[in-house]
Amino acid sequence: MTQKKLLRKNSRITAPEVRVIDKDNNQLGVMPTSKALELAVQSGFDLIEVSPKAVPPVCRIMDFGHFLYRQKKAENKQKQLTKAQETKEIRFGIRISDHDFQVRVDRAQEFLEKHHPVKVILEFRGREASHPEIGMKRIEKMQEDLSEIAKSEGVKRQGRNIIVEFRPTGQKKG
Repeated sequence: MTQKKLLRKNSRITAPEVRVIDKDNNQLGVMPTSKALELAVQSGFDLIEVSPKAVPPVCRIMDFGHFLYRQKKAENKQKQLTKAQETKEIRFGIRISDHDFQVRVDRAQEFLEKHHPVKVILEFRGREASHPEIGMKRIEKMQEDLSEIAKSEGVKRQGRNIIVEFRPTGQKKG
């Protein structure tokens, strides 16, 4: 809602002359602010300064509430698009059953097909950490299963975990 404070409407417009666009997107040309405000009041709408830095400033005759509504909708759509790049996380241990492992692989494929990066974390518990080769076999199997639709960004060992990040390549497994 910071945009609401930046926008000037009706009598708050300080420029002596403005370029006016009516509610049907027709340019009415450059005119004194007082005349533009009169036109807006006659049509039952507000005069909104949409481009204050232009010379002369551009004003539009429209309903201010509807303008804010459309602006908020555009912001929400933009938020949804940025959310699409959220990194998804999949965790499992080295004693995971083959079926459960396959479920994790399928889930990773779903995320990658939706263009989400996937972070796979293999967790060691207790004495399992003394056998990292078993964990590496699981990670290599995961890399092999996802190789057609993703590329791995290297295997990292962090404490009691092995971490691999996968980035979608854009190809679909078929």
